[in-house]
Amino acid sequence: MAFLSDKQKKEMLQGLELFENVQEEDLARLAPWCRVVELSKAQPVFHKHDEGRSMYVVVNGRVKITSHSTVDDQDREIVFNIMNPGEVFGEIAFLDGEERTADATALEKCDLLELERRNFLPLLRRDPHMAIGLMNVLCRRIRYSTDHIEDVAFLELEARLAKKLIAFAEYFSESDEDGIKLDLSINQSELGAMVDATREAVNRQLGKWRSDGILKLARGTIVITNLERLEDIADQME
Repeated sequence: MAFLSDKQKKEMLQGLELFENVQEEDLARLAPWCRVVELSKAQPVFHKHDEGRSMYVVVNGRVKITSHSTVDDQDREIVFNIMNPGEVFGEIAFLDGEERTADATALEKCDLLELERRNFLPLLRRDPHMAIGLMNVLCRRIRYSTDHIEDVAFLELEARLAKKLIAFAEYFSESDEDGIKLDLSINQSELGAMVDATREAVNRQLGKWRSDGILKLARGTIVITNLERLEDIADQME
């Protein structure tokens, strides 16, 4: 996506929940300031502690939000979230002007719209609809983080992994003759980082579910063949 006209940018902004009640003339003013960012797979968008001068909208592709730490001389990654087309990220540092709180990296080839703080804040101050939309984004992010913390604290790996695969089935899946094929674009190490587990532990659990007929594994893909049993595992262990 080498070029987008201001009209195309405005139409994209209009399709986002964040801007659904914003006046068209305000979006027309904002659109020229939105910069298209093209990323290849695994290319960073920003790093933790970078200056937060902008917010991003995913046009296509997906972006993972992570943090890293070194434990016993080993680098560990926590995957906080995966951002899909139409979703906004980078809003925390964008709003307060402080450092980034996490890393953002393209999971696959991506196109983003970048909204700079200096151009967006005047509209935010003037339009309450836009402020409310951004508040809704922040509230959903807090709810998601709270749920994740509770899962890690109170659920066994089997239940955490089952819940994560069920969520993937809802948002990142396609029909398959054997069931529900998950379009993840992540490996087992990254999947483990999303449920606070090692790659080996995730591999063992997936292998057990394969033996139990709950899913199939092939060429780096996961196909859920018995969603009801997976839902029972998540429900029974909560």
